[in-house]
Amino acid sequence: MTDIQSSNTIKAKEAGAHSTRKAPKGKGKNPFVVSISSGKGGVGKTLTTVNLAIAARRMGKSPIILDGDLGLSNVDVVLGLQARYNISDVLNGHVSMKEIIIDGPMGIRLIPSGSGISSLAQLSYVQRQYILDEIESLDAQTDLLLIDTGAGIVPNVLHLNAAADKIVVVTTPEPHAMTDAYALIKVLAEEYDRKQFSLLVNLVRLPEEGIKVATRIADVAKKFLGAEVDYLGHVPMDPQMQQSIMRRKAASEFSTFTIAGQAWNDAARKLFSRSETERSGDRNFWEHLLVDADSDGLFERNI
Repeated sequence: MTDIQSSNTIKAKEAGAHSTRKAPKGKGKNPFVVSISSGKGGVGKTLTTVNLAIAARRMGKSPIILDGDLGLSNVDVVLGLQARYNISDVLNGHVSMKEIIIDGPMGIRLIPSGSGISSLAQLSYVQRQYILDEIESLDAQTDLLLIDTGAGIVPNVLHLNAAADKIVVVTTPEPHAMTDAYALIKVLAEEYDRKQFSLLVNLVRLPEEGIKVATRIADVAKKFLGAEVDYLGHVPMDPQMQQSIMRRKAASEFSTFTIAGQAWNDAARKLFSRSETERSGDRNFWEHLLVDADSDGLFERNI
């Protein structure tokens, strides 16, 4: 498809698209959406996302990962994959949403963002509706959407978290990581009225260390924010996992039986066994992200 044809594809949507148009609903049941986030980088957020997806697959679920680490997408690298297309190619009309999905190891599927998803803040209303139309058919194939967000409290990270059914915050015992994890929880609680979080403590030396970190963050969040922080568990330091990463085999049969892999399996059982009963509503994640974002001032109506 040429660039002119791509442009015409988007423009053709403008004729009937306006603020009165309702966002399309998924053909199947909306997937349960879990965001995996952190206050700072380097805490193992992406590895956590990948390993939760592997565990979910073993539990009989049909997970898909959205690489939402805007501008620094690396889920494909961790999985040893190379993305040919990303969301920007969908916006340009070059391919459909189904065509950008990558089938990865262990039955994991990935929606790569590349640099394209970073332009979500500049999308026009018509472009957002176009994306919704493309995504509509994905819901029928997926019952679990895991979002590997960026780190910190920038708007894109906050909005991805706010649109999710469940928020998992990953931290380590390192003081700066703990402080930044609490800062993320604080902003989401105060500005987005999110009061339920799950906390995973990575790279711990002893189980007691993870419990201490989680208790400290949970107590402060409860006292000052009125927020509940559930302890999802800890992941120990594991040299075998580091070797798997270096070999780009972080998602493999071997990795699931490492000490760290078993810890992620335990966390997944806690997280997903009750997910359906904890759904925040019957809202469609994509509708929230791409349409309701207008009320948060993230998008401009640049038709």
